[in-house]
Amino acid sequence: MFTGVNPIKRFCFHSVYTLLFLALSCSAVNQITRGQSLRDGDTLLSVDDKFELGFFSPGISTSRYLGIWYHDAAEADSLIWVANRDRPVPDRSGVLTVAGDGNLVISDGNGTRVWSSNATARVESNDTVALLAVTGNLILSQNDTVGDVDRAFWQSFANPTDTYLPNMRVLVDAAVGENHAFSSWRSADDPSPGNFTLGVDPRGAPQIVIWENGNRRWRSGQWNGLIFTGVPSMTTLTNFQYGFKLTREDDGRLYFTYNPANASALLRFRIGWDGIEEQLRWNESRRIWDVLQRQPEEGCEAYNRCGEFAVCDESGRPTCNCMEGFRPRNLSEWNSENFTGGCQRNTPLQCQSNSSSQTGGEEDGFRSIRCTKLPDFADVHEGVSPDSCRERCLDDCECKAYSMINGIGCMIWSGGLVDVQHFGTGGGNVLNLRLAGSELGKTLRTKQNETPMFDTSKSREFSSDLSGPAEIIEGSQMNPADLPLFNVNCVAIATNNFSIENKLGQGGFGPVYKGKLPGGEEIAVKRLSRISGQGVEEFKNEISLIAKLQHRNLVRLLGYCVQGDEKMLIYEYMPNKSLDFFLFDPRKQATLDWAKRFTIIEGIARGLLYLHRDSRLRIIHRDLKASNILLDEEMNPKISDFGMARIFGGNQNEANTNRVVGTYGYMAPEYAMEGLFSVKSDVYSFGVLVLEIVTGRRNTSFRSSDHVNLIGYAWELWSEGRALDLVDPSVRGSSPQEELLRCIQLGMFNPTAEPFLLNAWKSAADPSPGEFTASFLLQTPPQATIWRNQMTYWRSGPWDKARFTNIPDMDTDYQSSLTLLDDLDQECSRQCLNNCSCTAYSFVNGIGCLMWKGKVVDLQVLPFAGQDLYLRLASTELGECHLLVQPINRTVIG
Repeated sequence: MFTGVNPIKRFCFHSVYTLLFLALSCSAVNQITRGQSLRDGDTLLSVDDKFELGFFSPGISTSRYLGIWYHDAAEADSLIWVANRDRPVPDRSGVLTVAGDGNLVISDGNGTRVWSSNATARVESNDTVALLAVTGNLILSQNDTVGDVDRAFWQSFANPTDTYLPNMRVLVDAAVGENHAFSSWRSADDPSPGNFTLGVDPRGAPQIVIWENGNRRWRSGQWNGLIFTGVPSMTTLTNFQYGFKLTREDDGRLYFTYNPANASALLRFRIGWDGIEEQLRWNESRRIWDVLQRQPEEGCEAYNRCGEFAVCDESGRPTCNCMEGFRPRNLSEWNSENFTGGCQRNTPLQCQSNSSSQTGGEEDGFRSIRCTKLPDFADVHEGVSPDSCRERCLDDCECKAYSMINGIGCMIWSGGLVDVQHFGTGGGNVLNLRLAGSELGKTLRTKQNETPMFDTSKSREFSSDLSGPAEIIEGSQMNPADLPLFNVNCVAIATNNFSIENKLGQGGFGPVYKGKLPGGEEIAVKRLSRISGQGVEEFKNEISLIAKLQHRNLVRLLGYCVQGDEKMLIYEYMPNKSLDFFLFDPRKQATLDWAKRFTIIEGIARGLLYLHRDSRLRIIHRDLKASNILLDEEMNPKISDFGMARIFGGNQNEANTNRVVGTYGYMAPEYAMEGLFSVKSDVYSFGVLVLEIVTGRRNTSFRSSDHVNLIGYAWELWSEGRALDLVDPSVRGSSPQEELLRCIQLGMFNPTAEPFLLNAWKSAADPSPGEFTASFLLQTPPQATIWRNQMTYWRSGPWDKARFTNIPDMDTDYQSSLTLLDDLDQECSRQCLNNCSCTAYSFVNGIGCLMWKGKVVDLQVLPFAGQDLYLRLASTELGECHLLVQPINRTVIG
């Protein structure tokens, strides 16, 4: 607790001569300039009233110090900085001023300087301003650059005491060495520098260290890009957007910074006078500081408690145990629980012995120690594969152990292994301890039988330090062993903590990020959004399906991640993104010439054929569209996103769902309206996709035109003999017409009940495609049609679920049990009369109400059978007309 604070809201100095211009104007509450003074009892406030600067007395002390504290928590121990910690003012006569040399100065009642900012840069004395910023930083700068930390002459953040705040930077520089940035108070009542310092050791992978009188007291473990590996609880305190970051600033140097999840929260890190580092957050309702974490707390957190080559385990008895292959250096001390002497090898390494007899002639190997806080003083080798890291250790007789850590790289220890702690199942990493061959079991001597390490270029297996809980798979159709399980930290580091720069796009599942694994392999990470309309079931579904599928035209799933609320899928990276990225962008369409487009169509077809017929499982994708077709570096297509897919049994042809999923515009009508899906559903979507590839236009781009969709527009042009007008102008002139027409036919007719298209031979002796083609049109209702050079040559009339109405002979073989319902017929008549554009109607069993809104064409009077057509006429022209064939351009109502 500190006392003697009497806040004031502002300093104002006015000239006593009213005829003069205001030489000294009213100054803001958060700054002080030359000629102004801050006396004991007055304070400065940051503009947001968050921080306060003034004189105080700590605890029971009567000495006065200038400090900064959290204004809203002034009654608690909330000090963050002290200026004159070595030389207090003995009474309340202290004054803070901007001196003639431009520095901040604290003077006592006798005018004696007790503290100065001692800024190295000199400026005009009347042009210096000290500002208390909203970050809690006291900044001394020129008047025209007030508050600019990059141009400051001096700032409290660069001269901290015992507290680290968000927005504060801590230098990490191997050339400078250990940075003892913060020093504790001597006692709770004495802010002079105490016995403990807190800072950064930049060697290898940087880590936070607490020193006591220059000797290590505690360390955080190495920084892996997301957390300090010796503080596994950090995963509950940070996430990928917030927490500690190691960044390279504009000056080219590395700094640790901290970004809080809640910018309005009062948060600080402090090294206490007792050597305990704490992360504190202000609890406004209880008016106290909550402790989020503190170190060292347990016995094993004390630095190197068990000595060299020993592991400290808080849950073990005894707490300290020698590593396998080692024994206590002093057995009597060890038995009396004096572990400081550590352990020594049972058997020298092969490279250390003069003769092979000492080691039995067996080569050195490695024993894996899991779930550990890795030893101190590692050397890091970046860009080294796991195999090379192992060999590098074996080739160096001084190497005692190695570890391959995601986010760090190859770590090698050449000295004694010190400060090793066992974390149980709650975290830690794998340490590969080098032992003589005779110390290893027979099954562990060969490289193949060692603990599998993280090697994406070969086995794609992950050791337990890269594993997470697999409860999400429970009850699904896959065995988790089928697919690697990534740790969330591994994925976060690979994607640079899911940075905006690494974001590839956004889908219904959530955002997709680019990443790079330690072996150099690029990946794409699909991260389930908490607000996604798709969820856990789709996530399970994709894992269970795609893990079993292997085809050159299917995207490859490398693994998955489940940890807490995080659910992610890890795919091979496709450098050319998705098909829609090129196809629907006028600036990029030209890069897709017809040869590439035709190759893409073929590739998609091969992938679908594999899913529907050739794979171990029969898979219905249900969401085939341009954005789900990814393109590799050679523009080869790969079908992706199996979250909506379904498995069919070997004899199953059709299924029904109560939940229609997918993308409208690509859905087959029977699926969108009735929930019926089959391989035909994918065929329909494929047809739409083919037409989009040919035209370079989205299916949905026709909604505001006279045509409902791309298929309707394609059919109109085909019927008019203008099918080539569909083709994207950027490829129309340089593409084989025969391939273009075949793809247009494929797009229009493959969405039928079955992919069915007949090409007549050119002649009885020439099987090449001739001028006649035949197929079924999946209109409503469908009918069979023959074309001659794209012009309609013959049609069957619509199917009424018993026969084609233009083939009366079919009545002898297909009998309909349906009868005409007069009330529905009358309703159909009323709808036509109420629509001024209706020119005729018919009600047909098995079809329903048909209405014509244009010309009535292709009528034929049949000698028997046929259907009744009701032609709309003026009342003076009324008369019964029995025309017995349905036109082609019809619309079904009801």
